[in-house]
Amino acid sequence: MSICIIGGSSSLGQELIKQAELHGESIVATYFQTLFSTTAELVQLDLTNTDQIASFKPKNISHLVFLQGSLFGQALGNYKGKMIEETISINLTASVQIVNNLIAHKCFHRPALITFVASIAAVKGSYDVAYAASKSALIGCVKSIAKYNAPDIRANVICPGLIKDSGMYNAMSADDHSRHLDQTPTNKLTDIKHLAELILLFDQPYFNNLNGAVINLDGGRYI
Repeated sequence: MSICIIGGSSSLGQELIKQAELHGESIVATYFQTLFSTTAELVQLDLTNTDQIASFKPKNISHLVFLQGSLFGQALGNYKGKMIEETISINLTASVQIVNNLIAHKCFHRPALITFVASIAAVKGSYDVAYAASKSALIGCVKSIAKYNAPDIRANVICPGLIKDSGMYNAMSADDHSRHLDQTPTNKLTDIKHLAELILLFDQPYFNNLNGAVINLDGGRYI
């Protein structure tokens, strides 16, 4: 299997690469600025640059995973410059462009799988409206791919709450961690390692009819 990870330099991306390497899988992963140590093939990709996206054409992809996320954390009235445009471009537009280009250039080894990692904000909303809008749009994207591109390509989206040991988690205070735990009915956060393992499990035969699913991995925080 060949797995292609968009946003490989993210904390979840690096954990996913680590888990995929343990399975001996062939990996292509993108990064924007920061290189990191891995046996995966790394490709620098600016997700706001349509020319770079058009030239990104790895072959024989069995599983395409989107992990990228632009989050400025601003409320309406506080966005500056191109914050809104950049958020939508990175989180949504680039994803659709990449899938379109890879299909057009026959880059998938079919049957193939696409997994989007969105956010609880996609179903619950967020004070950062641009972020929530870009992530919720991925749900419509997944349902459309699932309906019109199967059985050659299946697509699903995971909407996690705060991910333990992620970059966002590590940037938060202990009080923020406690607040998220208190608002989660299971009183647990999804571990970054477990999320990476779950993504890889979607390739197993017992998930071969999972298509168009929206998986709310948030401990029941949003029902």
